[in-house]
Amino acid sequence: MEIILQKELPHQQDAMNAVCNVFDKVGLYGPKAYYENPTISHDRPRIAANIAKVQRDMGIPAEHKGIGLSDGCLNLDVKMETGTGKTYVYTHTIYELNRLYGFNKFIIAVPSLAIKAGTGQFISDTYVRRHFRDACGYGTEIELGVLEPVKKKKKGHSYFPTVVAEFVKGS
Repeated sequence: MEIILQKELPHQQDAMNAVCNVFDKVGLYGPKAYYENPTISHDRPRIAANIAKVQRDMGIPAEHKGIGLSDGCLNLDVKMETGTGKTYVYTHTIYELNRLYGFNKFIIAVPSLAIKAGTGQFISDTYVRRHFRDACGYGTEIELGVLEPVKKKKKGHSYFPTVVAEFVKGS
């Protein structure tokens, strides 16, 4: 049985556009190597203005607003109700950020092992990959690395997880 994926549901499109619009007209400098993400300009006023515009357009109440910039880090939260297609939205957003801005490394943090398994299965599914290639027109695929618990060796030594090293090195 295959699931039916629809690419232009308004609430999903709005969420994806909101994230992509944060980087509108923000200086991005090309990566030094093919496996690196572009460097984002520290144009705090532009990023803050983009975030404020997204929040205003989405009707986010003042008590829930934050500029998303703290300690030199950009923090973006996309909140969606259960059953609205969050996994599809962040997967589609990954493809779109790659197409628009050249971002190619992403970390997806999930709250439980069950969601981790479901996310990994969704992103790796042949049907899902075909959907993003054929229906959405993306000419790239996501290479998924899943972080598993570190196994301790004898004598108490633990080793750096291979998937993290591959992510950093851009294998």
